[in-house]
Amino acid sequence: MPVEHNESEPQVSSPADTTHVNISGYRFVSIDDLPELRDSMLENFNDIGVKGTILIANEGINVALAGTAGQIQRVRRWFETDSRFKNLWLKESVSELRPFSKLKVRIRPEIITFQPNHPNPVSPADTPAPNMQPEQLQQWLDNNAEFTLLDTRNNYEIESGTFEQALDLKIDNFRDFTSAVDVALENGTLQKDTPIVTFCTGGIRCEKAAPYLIEKGFNEVYQVEGGILNYFDKCGGKHWQGDCFVFDDRAEINPALEPTGAFMCDDCSRAVRPGQTCKCGASAPA
Repeated sequence: MPVEHNESEPQVSSPADTTHVNISGYRFVSIDDLPELRDSMLENFNDIGVKGTILIANEGINVALAGTAGQIQRVRRWFETDSRFKNLWLKESVSELRPFSKLKVRIRPEIITFQPNHPNPVSPADTPAPNMQPEQLQQWLDNNAEFTLLDTRNNYEIESGTFEQALDLKIDNFRDFTSAVDVALENGTLQKDTPIVTFCTGGIRCEKAAPYLIEKGFNEVYQVEGGILNYFDKCGGKHWQGDCFVFDDRAEINPALEPTGAFMCDDCSRAVRPGQTCKCGASAPA
C-alpha cells in the first residue's frame, strides 16, 4: 500500500500570474511501467509548461515542480487520473524566483538513495514508521520532553539551519546514514530505549531512515509529517535556528517559506548568501 499523508492539501490563494507556485512531494508505491510513465509525464507536463524534476523508481515517485497557479492545478488533475498517485500530497509555496529552468523526469534505482545494492533494502511502502504532526513536535519541544530529535540531512544542509536541540550525525550523503547510526550506537550518542523523532526537508529521507531505525531495534521511532517545510507552514520558526537548505535554484528558504537570496555553490553545494564567499572558496556568481 502507498504511504499516505493524512492532512488536507495546502492551497495557495490566488497568486499573481507572475508568481511561481512550487510543489513538492513523494509517495512510496509500486511502479512497474517506468519508461512509459516517464514519457507520459514528459509529454503532458511539457505541454502544461511546468519546470522541475521528477524522480521515479520501482519504489515510488519524488516530485518537485514549479509553474503558475493554473499550471500547477493542471498537474494536480493529471496526477488524479492515475490511481497510484491519487490524492498525492504536494506541499505548496510561492516565490518570485523561478526555482527550475527545465523539466526533467528521470528513472532511478531509488527515489532517494539509501541502501544501494543492498539485498534486502528498507521498504517504506511495506513497513512505514509512525508519523508525528509538526504541532506535536512543537509541543514536545515546548515541554522539554525526553527524546532524541535526529536530523537525517547532509552536513552542508545543516549549515543553513536546524532545530535547536537536533542531533547531527555529520554525514556527507544520505547513503552514509546507516554507518553513522552504527557509530552513534557504539559511542552512546543514540540510545535504543529513548524515543527518537527523525526529520528532513520534506519527509522523504525519514520514510527510509525511520523504518531502518525500527529494524535496528529502536523502541519508539517517529518521522515528522511533511518534514521541515510542513513544520514551517504549521509552526513557523519556533525552536528553529537559521534557515533551510532546498535542492533547487532558491538554495535556501526562511521559516516563512521565502527565499533568502542565497545561491547554491557549484563546487560544494552549500547555500551562500549574496556578497559572501563560500567556505570552499568559490565566489557568488556575477
